Amino acid sequence: MYHIVVMEPKKIMKRYMKHGIFFLDLLGSFPTDIAFVKIWQEYAVTRELTSLMCGFRVFSLASYMNKIVDEYNVSLALYEVYIMIFWLIIAFQWQSCFYWLVPIATTSMSLPERPDSDFWIHEFDLWEEPKSRQYLSSLLRAFTVFLSSGFLHRKPKNEADLTLKIILQILGSLTIWILIVRVRQLYKGANSSKIKYQDIMAQLKQHMKHRQLPHATQHRIITYYEFCFQQRYFRETEILNTLSIYMRQEISMHACRKLVENVAFFNNLPLSLLARIVALLKSEIFLTNDVIVRANQPGDCMYFIASGTVAIYTSTGKEICHLEDGAYFGEIALIMPDERRVASVVAIEICELYRLDRADFARTIHPYPMLWEQIKKIAVKRHERTTILNTQ
Repeated sequence: MYHIVVMEPKKIMKRYMKHGIFFLDLLGSFPTDIAFVKIWQEYAVTRELTSLMCGFRVFSLASYMNKIVDEYNVSLALYEVYIMIFWLIIAFQWQSCFYWLVPIATTSMSLPERPDSDFWIHEFDLWEEPKSRQYLSSLLRAFTVFLSSGFLHRKPKNEADLTLKIILQILGSLTIWILIVRVRQLYKGANSSKIKYQDIMAQLKQHMKHRQLPHATQHRIITYYEFCFQQRYFRETEILNTLSIYMRQEISMHACRKLVENVAFFNNLPLSLLARIVALLKSEIFLTNDVIVRANQPGDCMYFIASGTVAIYTSTGKEICHLEDGAYFGEIALIMPDERRVASVVAIEICELYRLDRADFARTIHPYPMLWEQIKKIAVKRHERTTILNTQ
């Protein structure tokens, strides 16, 4: 991500006023103490209340946090958690302050005086206590009212206390509902693919039950889906269609280039041609004991093993060998259209294979006749060795 540094004051000011929080910063930075220079001591309570305007600067702090998050590439979910915790701390801090200030301001707006006996400060005898005790008591009351827990329940004895409690309980209830909604959104966003997968699996099971499929077939279908999606459902085709052709080729090359390069007659292909061949590969998944290729059947494609193990059998049923990740088979079918398969291939475990069709390969290699002849010679030699092995 590229950033442009702007040093022109006019542009900075224009952006600050239009897209920033200029007016909130202006209120938060307003020097309220100037109005009390001549009456500094006489209106101490009023002076302290007006100084609370600096609390508007908290929005600047939030914007700084956003910039830090952008700079260090913090994940969106983690960022949302930090923001929620930040605003909760701010909310509890302000509620604690209001719980202490409202009784004092109601009693006197000039000099601080001991609140009346019908306020909670007098009831708990906190006026002469240390500041830490006063703050903790206010914070505890803020928690109980915010959560409507009823702990230290006390009926308000005056209108100011009642009004404050009603307002804070309403704000607390709204905040809790907002938190619940945000947490649900975060969970749904972070696990959307898992939730979609669970929905698809539920629909699949209902469909199989409606069709009254045998349990063995149901188990195989579920196994296929579990391996194919790995507990997360997404529409790969739609996602890839949003990307440019070059990015799609890059993804294909990353996933399949090594598989193609393992084939002997693909070793000397130009990178551009190799990329075109890779783009033609089609993914297929085979379950355990699935027959991928049958002996003596016409062949029209070759396979690359991305993961899993397959067994190779002769036409008589004799097991020859096993092929694992990175191996390939059926390449003769790309060169010799009339040749039949010389062996059967069976999946020993769940396998992910990539198929390359002869028609696609022929169209791709057609503009390169010299390469075609080289590939054909190599394929013929491999076919001769395979035929000799099959007759033994």
